[in-house]
Amino acid sequence: MTTPDSDDPSREEFLDAIEAETEDLCHIHDHITRIITNLDIREEWFRGYDDPDRAKFDLEPMVRLFLYKHARELNQSEVARRLRGAAYVYLRLGFDQPISQQIISHNKRNRFNAAERSLLKDAADVIRTVCGEHDVIQSNEPALEPEDVQHDQVSEAEIMDAVQRATDLGFSEFSADRASNATYPLEAYFERQGYLNMSRAGTTTASRRFARLSERKTVPHGSSHNRTMKKVAKPESQLTFDEFVTGQQTPEWKRIRDEVLEPFHAGVENILDELTDEDYAEAGFTEPVHAAIDITAWNFYASPFISEQDARTSDKTPIEVTIDGEEKLLDPDHPDLVSGLKDSDERGYKFATITIIAENTPIVLGVEPVRDQRKWEKEMGWDVERTSRADIVESLLEQASRHVDIHKVFLDRGFSSLETRDVIDQREQLYVLGKPARAKVDQDHIEDIQEHEAYDSRIVHGSQTFDGREHEMTYVYTPSKKDGDKYAVFTINEHVDHHRAEALLGQYSQRMEIENEYKTIKKHFLPTSASKDFRIRFLYFVIGSLLYNVWRMANFILRDAVDVDLGDHPPILAGELIELVAFCLFDPPD
Repeated sequence: MTTPDSDDPSREEFLDAIEAETEDLCHIHDHITRIITNLDIREEWFRGYDDPDRAKFDLEPMVRLFLYKHARELNQSEVARRLRGAAYVYLRLGFDQPISQQIISHNKRNRFNAAERSLLKDAADVIRTVCGEHDVIQSNEPALEPEDVQHDQVSEAEIMDAVQRATDLGFSEFSADRASNATYPLEAYFERQGYLNMSRAGTTTASRRFARLSERKTVPHGSSHNRTMKKVAKPESQLTFDEFVTGQQTPEWKRIRDEVLEPFHAGVENILDELTDEDYAEAGFTEPVHAAIDITAWNFYASPFISEQDARTSDKTPIEVTIDGEEKLLDPDHPDLVSGLKDSDERGYKFATITIIAENTPIVLGVEPVRDQRKWEKEMGWDVERTSRADIVESLLEQASRHVDIHKVFLDRGFSSLETRDVIDQREQLYVLGKPARAKVDQDHIEDIQEHEAYDSRIVHGSQTFDGREHEMTYVYTPSKKDGDKYAVFTINEHVDHHRAEALLGQYSQRMEIENEYKTIKKHFLPTSASKDFRIRFLYFVIGSLLYNVWRMANFILRDAVDVDLGDHPPILAGELIELVAFCLFDPPD
């Protein structure tokens, strides 16, 4: 194909396509380098050599290289240095190894004609402009930074060894019922799933992107991948003894939960054993631990309702429901575990986690799916098995107890209930739990504080009774850190004084680490998915949580060579795992 010149309308079409795709990628990635390496390059725009068989390097990586060079405004020597650095830029661009400045110069002169070189510059200008509008242009690479490393012996090999060790610990127990003569071993699918989770790609993403990172000669296709991952999360079809006796079968989503969590907990146990191994100068954590519990959502955008027109042409039989006096048609295939999100018109799957609150090694100890009651289920009086916040807390504490002893538990006011407090207190664990300030007695205390000239907080001692059980409580009223004009209320299951309350609230603030955890998992370790299948959604989230643990574990292994706070400045950034774990999950056969 002839390369479009400056007056060719197809040139503008190409630049418009680059602009549109860059715009989309800016909503997924936070760095211009990642955006360039995820663009779909149209090779037909570039003639390459007249004799392409003599090209030592593929055309697409070369196109990305020059887009990267111009968009980052680098000269050839600067590009060559970056390719040789620890940023793994060459892998992102699609090269098997760093290339020299001489090779870059040779390809510029001989691989692209004048019109093509001009097109590359213009396309790079478009990319840089769009990325600038989205504030994703940074001077550094999303990788190991020199200022973060205070020891000259942290090599790429050591980083790879650390990630390999952490990955082996986290993913060794997953399995699926696959024939011994299957085209691909299960390891190939987890290698691909690791890539999907870390690159936020979907299973329909062209296999060639994953193939650039894999050392396998061939890689699983998206449709085959989906089938296999569903098998990994498929529960046993045989009834348990209790189900057989009572005739009541456990809901499918709970059986899926149990199936997926067993290998997850095996990986967690392996990682925790490593973190406390005597070979390390200092353990990653000490027991009893502090833990935080919270809930996050993974958006699901399909509406639960269908129109009358769509119902007439559909092969599905809609369910008639009444909401706020209005009759609606419910999609019978709408997932049971998708519900409305707080303070939003959006919907999504919800997952709760319990995490060790440790300065350098916050580790996810448990994951629990959330089954909330939907508005139409409540209004129609349907009998559905939902998970109360107390049920969630009890399950997560039980999961965590398989691995560690917990001393203190921190929860926000979304978990506030008499039953939740009773669940924790029965385990003889200390809780600091937020409480909505809706009760009149709370408002009265807050008004007294606001009118007082000398103090801005209050401690009130009391007790709570639930199901005949009573325990002591302290109510703490203190100015909100989010809004200084408002007050926050916390409950503690002990009678404490001001000094003790202040110390506990200081520890409570560490639970914000779980918010950072969710941001990291969603941003770096969850793939794009529109699947309605709970097996896929839950498995993906659990794998994302394990990848988070692997990231934290790998940085712990490297910490003896790094003189920084791993919580703030980990030597391996979360986004960097895409290039590392894709190589480390499993070794392909010879």
